[in-house]
Parts: sequence; structure tokens; C-alpha cells
Amino acid sequence: MKSPRNILLFFIGITFLFTFCRSEAALFTDDTSTTDKGHFDLEYCFDYYHDAEKEYNPETEDYSLNVSKETDLTLDLTVGLLKNSDFAVTVPYAFIDTTSLGKANGFWDISTCLKYRFFEEKGPFPSFALTFDFKSDSGDDDKALGTGKKDYALNSIFTKNVGDNAFDLNLGYVFVGGKAADVFFYSTDWSRELFDGLVFCLELYGENTFEGNSDLNVLSAAVSLDYQLTPMISIESGFAAGITKASPDCQFSGSVTLSF
Repeated sequence: MKSPRNILLFFIGITFLFTFCRSEAALFTDDTSTTDKGHFDLEYCFDYYHDAEKEYNPETEDYSLNVSKETDLTLDLTVGLLKNSDFAVTVPYAFIDTTSLGKANGFWDISTCLKYRFFEEKGPFPSFALTFDFKSDSGDDDKALGTGKKDYALNSIFTKNVGDNAFDLNLGYVFVGGKAADVFFYSTDWSRELFDGLVFCLELYGENTFEGNSDLNVLSAAVSLDYQLTPMISIESGFAAGITKASPDCQFSGSVTLSF
């Protein structure tokens, strides 16, 4: 069976995937844009993760299939503070079903995110922003609905536009509470407006614990579409596939964002 430590790392990784601020047309990668001062973005997200692995059980001296499934319903509210800064609160509700831990559902750890854009894009140079994320310990970790510890994260974001194309790079570090190892995370994406209102995006997301065991590192590739239905409503859907063992085998995501 999968060890409790690996199960914890799996759910910590899942938490990172849906609590960090996400940009339009990307599942994991943030860009340097911020919500306009005095305005709000209200985002409703749906994420489904599935992971199945054969693990060796020393008690039975045989391999058994460990299946982990998670469905997350997330509410994200972002308010524009300045012309180059915003603040977001994320409230996730999770439905978890694993071979090892059984079924559970409830609110995950609530998180907050403060973003500040330091430099605007100019000539060949990209725009640059930093985010500071705080994940609380408000969830019920006894039911695997949270990690039971407070986490802090810094993310550096670079965005460069070239015609109808946009390129983003994220480099960040998570200070994980408790005995779990800290996490370096990175992601990059390329997005392009196919026609008025529809944006196509490809991205790569990874996490590294620097513990010398590549089986614990997350690496996923994703494709997504974002459509601006009206000036106030945008719709996004996407799919991600895991590349490494620690990554969820697949992820399906969808969101609706209201801007006002």
C-alpha cells in the first residue's frame, strides 16, 4: 500500500494545485495581471483528480492497487487593492475517496493570496510580480481534509506578450508546516488568442522536495481553453496529465469567473 507519508505528500501537492491564484486560460500558472482597483472577481472552480498506483504490500508480499480520487469545489474571491495589487481568499470543499484512507468530504484549509506587480512589461523585458500565499490549518486533517499545519509560499511571476501570444513563468517556494519537506514549485505556459474571446493555453507544472527521491516530485502537463462569454463572465475548462509517479494521473478542471 502507499505509505502514509506519500499519501500526505499527494494531498499537499493537490492543495498547491488548486489554492494558488490561477490566471485566465491556465490551470496552474499565474500571470502578472491583477484585478482592477475597487473591483471584484468571483471564481467558481471544479477540479477532479484521479490517481491509481500498484504498491507492494510487505504484509501480503504482493502488489495491490491504490486508487485516490478527489473532487474539489472551490470559491475564490479577489478584490483589487491598487492598480497593481490585489488580495484573494480561497475556500475549497473536497470529496476524497482513497483505497487507504476511505471516503471523506468537507472544507479544506482556507488560503489567502496577496499579489503585487512591481514592474510593467517594457520593450524586451517582461512584467514582474510577487505573490505571498498563506494556507491556514482550518480543515479537518483527521479526515485528510487538510494538512493540519499552516503553510506559507512565495511565487515570482514573469509575463511577456508577443503579438497574440503570451508567455508566463512561475518560480516559487512553499514553507510547509510540520515535518513535511518544503517544496520548490515551477510552471510555465504559452497561451494564444485563437479568435476574439477564446484563448488556448499549454503549460507545464512541477514540484520538487529536493529529498533525492524523484518519485516524490510532481510534474504535470496541461491544456486549457478560456472563453470570455460577456464582459463580466468568463468560462474555462482544461485537462492535465501526470508525468511522474507522484503526480495525479489526470485532472479535469472547469471554472466560471464573474467580474464586477
